Amino acid sequence: MLSVVIIAKNEAHNLPRCLESVKGLADEVVVVDSGSTDGTLDVCAQHGATVHQRPFTTYADQKNWAADQASHPYVLSLDADESLSDDLLQELMAWKTRAGSADELPFEAWSLPRLTSYLGTWVRHGGWYPDRKIRLWRQGTGDWQPAHEGGMLHEAWVPRVPGRVGQLKGDLHHRSYHHFSDHFRQLAKFSTLGAADARLQGRTSHALKPWLRMVFQWFKQAVVQSGWRDGATGLRIARWSAVSAHWKWRQVRAARAWDSRQTVGIVRTDALGDNVLSLPMAGALKAHHPEVKVVWICKPYAADVARACGHVDEVRTWDGACHDVVEGLDAVVFAFPEPALVRAAAKVGVPVRVATGRRWVTAMHATRRVWRSRKTTPVHETLQGLHLLHGLDVPAGLRFPEASDWCGLLAMAPPLDASAAQAATGLSDDPWSRTVVLHPGNHGSANGWSVDRFQDLGRRLTEAGWVVAVTGTESERGALASWLGEPEVVDLVGKLDMPGLLGVLAHANLCVASSTGPLHLASAFGTPVVGLYQAQAPFWPARWAPFGPGVVLETRQEAPKGGLGISVQDVSEAALGLLA
Repeated sequence: MLSVVIIAKNEAHNLPRCLESVKGLADEVVVVDSGSTDGTLDVCAQHGATVHQRPFTTYADQKNWAADQASHPYVLSLDADESLSDDLLQELMAWKTRAGSADELPFEAWSLPRLTSYLGTWVRHGGWYPDRKIRLWRQGTGDWQPAHEGGMLHEAWVPRVPGRVGQLKGDLHHRSYHHFSDHFRQLAKFSTLGAADARLQGRTSHALKPWLRMVFQWFKQAVVQSGWRDGATGLRIARWSAVSAHWKWRQVRAARAWDSRQTVGIVRTDALGDNVLSLPMAGALKAHHPEVKVVWICKPYAADVARACGHVDEVRTWDGACHDVVEGLDAVVFAFPEPALVRAAAKVGVPVRVATGRRWVTAMHATRRVWRSRKTTPVHETLQGLHLLHGLDVPAGLRFPEASDWCGLLAMAPPLDASAAQAATGLSDDPWSRTVVLHPGNHGSANGWSVDRFQDLGRRLTEAGWVVAVTGTESERGALASWLGEPEVVDLVGKLDMPGLLGVLAHANLCVASSTGPLHLASAFGTPVVGLYQAQAPFWPARWAPFGPGVVLETRQEAPKGGLGISVQDVSEAALGLLA
């Protein structure tokens, strides 16, 4: 009698609620998945849904294909973040009884009022309600269509006989926004797709249009559509809808420039960890403009790190003397505002030069300045870099607002395979099932943990059956000599080149370090980490935490003999917990 059809990708957090709401109503549930990696398929199996795999095309095409898989004469189409209210469920149960007994119903399709929850508040104004959608129909009476030919957004089910559409009264609950970050991702996604649709229709934008449309959108939702009646929530929604409108028309205006922009450079000429935390900028650029060539400009010691990132097409190294690394670029983004290279880029005439506006050299020589301060709010280094891409009219800071988004922008691959990295340890058997890397040094770049505490931790890990490998530079050997002489320690201090270090960190089970390059490298490769941090500026984890799997321990206390006052017991418990 009734098939419920759903399209989904990575919706394991939403699907249980959706599937539970149709229990007892649906005679079958069909889910069309487009490559989920988060447990969506397991959720479907638990609820007895039939799953079909299909690469995503457009919303309209995907939903039409999903409806074609339904085996019953009536179809109820839901999004994964939607569910039936109790009133709507009872109304549909009564509808189903009538449909099963009547020879012919007066309607061929039915619309449902959709009520959206925003951060736990039901929104009833600002154009968000009743937001009627046709979601129930008899097979063969209509289909999903985009707003215009080839469009990606604003698909709607269109009946072949418009007069035969009825209205149900119960609310369809829509829970799309659980956190602010959900709204940021959505507005970035819709503004980008909306810009593509606008271009497809031949629409254009000028310098003022993004700003005018932003003001118009806010006034429309907040005032004309009474968004103010939903209080702070309504005004917040109006604000971010205005931002989405701004970005749509800003990207329309920037599209012509991107048609001719071939090569974009990103400058990060400081420490290893800083390079790692900025590398998601390359992935974000590729996500918006896959055809662009990304050139990473760094110091020679960071070149192998940049080459390990799958989104970097070319690496240029800067030795501090020769400035020709910025030549031949169509645009350059200064993740680190290296004064000599900022001036060099201006001298050789790189057309677009993006940098913070809060330095004298960049204020003078950048063509596009990003004004963001971290004096009052500790913005993470990765997010700061993504916001710099806004200077290229790429809304990366909105599309990728959290650490959970950033790992997917790295595509890191170690330059050594497991066997080569194993050879670097000097161990004759396979150590990768039990190796832990401890990196006690920090070159003074962060308030570190004392060597004697690292040594105590190493003994505890060894007693628990783990192989402890100690890394560092040759200059740090003196401070570590007594520890490195212990027979159970694998001494890698000063013995690894950069590819060797990357291989060891990529294949180890865990890395323990303060906020240093090896900690961020291990995290970037997906190796769990225990990061040891000072809880206040300038080295606080709010700005410098690794964004891969692991645990961050922080303190404001100093140990009696110096260094971070984090107990060995706390670090040991965190490490063994991750290893378990």
